[in-house]
Amino acid sequence: MSFLARSFSLLTLLTLASAAACGDDSSSGSGGAGGSGGETAGPGSSSSGTGGATTGSGVTTGSATTGATTGSATTTTGVTTSAATTGATTGTGGDTTTSTATGSTGSGGCSIFCSDFEGGSLPSELQFFPEYLRARAGEFVTLDSSGHSGSHSVKVTGSDFSQMLGIPVPSAFWGRVYVKSDTAIQMGHNTYVAATTGNGDPNEGEHIRIGEHQCQLELNRKTDDAEKLSNGGTYSCDGGVKLAANTWYCLEFNYNGPGSEVRVFVDGTEVEQLHVTNWGPYDYKLFKLGFEKYHGGAKNMWYDDLALGAERAGCGP
Repeated sequence: MSFLARSFSLLTLLTLASAAACGDDSSSGSGGAGGSGGETAGPGSSSSGTGGATTGSGVTTGSATTGATTGSATTTTGVTTSAATTGATTGTGGDTTTSTATGSTGSGGCSIFCSDFEGGSLPSELQFFPEYLRARAGEFVTLDSSGHSGSHSVKVTGSDFSQMLGIPVPSAFWGRVYVKSDTAIQMGHNTYVAATTGNGDPNEGEHIRIGEHQCQLELNRKTDDAEKLSNGGTYSCDGGVKLAANTWYCLEFNYNGPGSEVRVFVDGTEVEQLHVTNWGPYDYKLFKLGFEKYHGGAKNMWYDDLALGAERAGCGP
């Protein structure tokens, strides 16, 4: 049930109780890439299991388990735009009342943007990039009738070079999104989420990208194609964090541009091999999610329960 539906039901019960007792009651909750990817495919097979795989850093995948949370999952506020107000003004959908997030543990985890995509259309705050394909955005990004926590999620049809949704962010921020793909993680090089110093065009500015390569989760920098593999750096399909097909995973990230630091978490556990402390300093402008295909096969991606804020939201229920 969406947050709005739960709130309506609660209001109805409170109104009936008030009429019966001639009293009043109230309750309140506090809420919380461009480039060609120039690597050549390394040795090793591209096989991957369907029951979830383990990672050398201790992450056990296969189901979107609850991760390390920092408090109780209270009701959260809706979209706030205090972090940044610049950027493109053409939205991908007409719904300006974005739904609230699921799983956020406090206002800090939702201080930039939160949505569980239960509002009936794509939030207007999310802009499609690249801008030259914006008129065709509906071919690549839709609101799907299946979700991680509710009945909807964002579906990205990854068939072109770049199809991403972006939102302004400050230079340092935390993020959490649940992600699912219709294929196991691929040997080819592709991006799921990124932070960029540019204007949203995949070939402008610096892009620090989290995605797939060599059948594992990886971290990649656009300008010099520097890369961190989750197996520790061996260019083969052995080891690393592997995401199975048709499975929801909680992906968390901490982009600290001024501090030159990036951290990545899967299902609540940090992937130490993807922790960098010398990529920067950068002044990030946009966070992007979707799919960028450099080499490898096309795939469909789903995203749900997005939370961006000054603090870690956690994976939540």
